[in-house]
This record gives sequence, C-alpha cells and structure tokens, in this order.
Amino acid sequence: MSIAIPSRGDPLPHSVAACNDDVLYRRISWRLIPMLFIGYMVSYLDRTNVGYAQLQMRETLAFGDVVFGLGAAAFFVGYMLFEIPSNLLLVRIGIKKTMLRIMLLWGLASMATMWVGTERQFYFVRFLVGVFEAGFVPGVLYYLTLWYPVQRRGRATALFFMGFAVAPIVAGPVAGAVMTYMQGLGGLQGWQWLFVVEGIPALVLALVCWRWMDDKPADATWLSPQERDRVAALLTEDARHAHMPKKWYAGLNDSRAWGLGLVSFLLVCSIFALTFWQPTLLKGMGLSLMQVGLAAVVPAVASAVAALWLGGRSDRLRERRWHLTVSALIAALGMVLTAVFTTNVVAAVLSLALATAGLAAAMAILYASPGEVLPGASLPAGIALITTLSNCGGVVAPLLVAKLKEATGGFTLSLLILAGGLVLAAVVFQAVLGSRRT
Repeated sequence: MSIAIPSRGDPLPHSVAACNDDVLYRRISWRLIPMLFIGYMVSYLDRTNVGYAQLQMRETLAFGDVVFGLGAAAFFVGYMLFEIPSNLLLVRIGIKKTMLRIMLLWGLASMATMWVGTERQFYFVRFLVGVFEAGFVPGVLYYLTLWYPVQRRGRATALFFMGFAVAPIVAGPVAGAVMTYMQGLGGLQGWQWLFVVEGIPALVLALVCWRWMDDKPADATWLSPQERDRVAALLTEDARHAHMPKKWYAGLNDSRAWGLGLVSFLLVCSIFALTFWQPTLLKGMGLSLMQVGLAAVVPAVASAVAALWLGGRSDRLRERRWHLTVSALIAALGMVLTAVFTTNVVAAVLSLALATAGLAAAMAILYASPGEVLPGASLPAGIALITTLSNCGGVVAPLLVAKLKEATGGFTLSLLILAGGLVLAAVVFQAVLGSRRT
C-alpha cells in the first residue's frame, strides 16, 4: 500500500494543521496573556482600592456613603469620556504606546489619591484615574482580535478577564495588611499607604509592556515567518466569512452593539456594586479589616474558576447564548441569597461567591461575543461602545447603593434590584443572539 506524502506546496491535513495551530497559539498565549492578565489585575486594584480605603478614610476625612458613591462614579465618568477616543487612537499608534501612556498616568493619578483632603479633591482625582485608565480594557479586547481567530478568542478573553476575577484574591489581603500594619508609618494613614503600594505596579508594568509587547503579529520577531503567515491566514479566513463595513463607525450604528452594551451595563452594575460595597457589607457584620480582606478571597476564587471553566466551555461548544444566560441567572440567585443572609457571615460569603462566580463567567462569555457579532472594521468603535455603556454601570451602581443604604440603613433593597437587573440581562442577551448558536 502506497502512502501519499504531501509536497511542500500542498496544504497540511486538517488534523495536522489543527495540532500545529494548537502549538502555535499556546506559544502566543504564553507570550501575550500573562502580561495582559497582570495589567488587568493592576487596573482592578487602582480603580477599586477606594472600596477598602473608605473603611479608614471615613474616620479621618469624615466622608459619608454618598461621597464615596460619587467618588466611585467619578472614575467611570472620566473613563467613559475618553474610552472611545483612546481605542480609536490605539488603531493608529499601536498597543505599545497606548499601554505606556495609560499605565504611567493611571498609576501616578492613583498614587495622588493619598493627598486628598476634601470631597472635591477626592472627586477630581478619581475622575483623573478614570481618564487615564480609559481605553485599557477595550484596547486589549481589540488587540486580541488582531491575534486570535474567532474559535480561539473566547478562551483568550476568559484568561484576560481572569485578571479581574483573580485580583480580589490579592486586593483583600493586601488592603487589610497595608491598612493594619502600615498605619502611622512615616506619619501617613494606612489608607494613604494603600494608594501608594497599589499605584507603583502600574508604573513598572508600563515599562515592561513597552519592551515586551508587539503591535501586531507581523512585528513579532519571536515567531518564525511561517508562524506569522499562519496567524495572518487564520485571521484572513475569519474576515473572508464576515461582512466588512466600509466605515469604522459602523459599530456605533449596529443595534446588536447597543444590545450587548445594555447586557454589559446590567452585569457591571452588580459587579461594581459588590466591588465597592462588599467590604462595607462585611465590616458591618463585625469583621476586622484583616478579616474583611481574607473573607473576600472566597468569592474571588469562585469567580476565577467560573470564568476560566465556563469561558473555555463556551469556546469548545461554540455556544454563548445559554452559557451567559445561565451564568447571569446564577449571579441573580447569589444576589438574592446575599440579601437574605446579611446578618450571617458564612452564608453571606458563600452567597457572594455564587454571585461573583456567575458575574465573572457572564462577563468572560459576553466579551467573546463582539468579534462574532461585530466583525471587521466596526470592532474598535463597537467594542468601545459596548464597554462605554457597561461603564455607565460603574457610575450608576455605587451611587445607587449608597443612596439606598442611606435611605434604608442596609443593602437588602439594592441587592434585590441588582438581581432583577441580572435577570433582564439574560433576557436581552437571548434577544440579541436569537436562536443562532455562536
């Protein structure tokens, strides 16, 4: 029996090509994802450390709940105003310059929070942190579309978003330790040291990204010419099956982008409500600063596992619709249970773990969807639109929770409202994707 041996010009058999692609993308992921993952962790710390800092700031600066709600919202106002311009600028100047600018400036602005003494100063600095960080997440999401074909993008996105899910594992214990053991060091309060300690990594990472990252696969000297050609071929194949809008702003006119933006808004409302107010909720149960930080590890671990597992599973099955729907409903159940167990520490922490696990998985799946729904030239503006609408949740949720807490004396009503929003997110996502299996 003779065996046909492909010549150099013949295409590889499908199974062989797939195996080689697995090796290629494993190498690409090891090069790109750890740096992006760490960047997301650092951005999480710098945008949310006020949630822990407020536990001491309210004692030295006499800020109330609404002040902290407005401060949290100010970040997202700045973020939204500059998010789309930043992403469009990224297309022109590349990821290296974009990351250098973003990380240096947000790190310095975050560190400057240590000097605030009035409410207006607090709002202004938080606004600046948002302005300088704007474009990081949508920029990375667009950057991934330059490297990963559709069928591999979901797992890469999930790994990136794990930075957001894993960061609380670090954030809680670090915040508790800094505010407990550095209190009074050098004449500074513990909350002041927190902004310094968590701002420095952004400065370091900015320089590392400048040296380590490539603007596009064609610039990657660590890939062979054949590997660069293979990446280009896979992306070209994706583009061949997609409708390519002629104008970059086509994504802004697409109702599907607005629908995905609404889903993201509803998810982010719950995410940032928990991010900023979970420490206060736990401390209100009688926990110390260190105990609050350690208790936050349980929901963080649950969310990291859920984002990786369900994000990867939705990739393997090429199914987003029901994966996100179930995740959002699980998160809604966790919010309701948290409202029920606001006086039981163990039950409340487990309920928070259920809620954050569902939210993390839903976000990972959601951000794997735009590249399939909005391919081609509409992606930069489309992704930026979706993330801009989602960040409206960062404006609304912390202030809403603060107002309701002030009016009712607790978190029960706000948790139930947020749970209803998650149910609505599941319904909207079903409508956007319809019966199409993606």
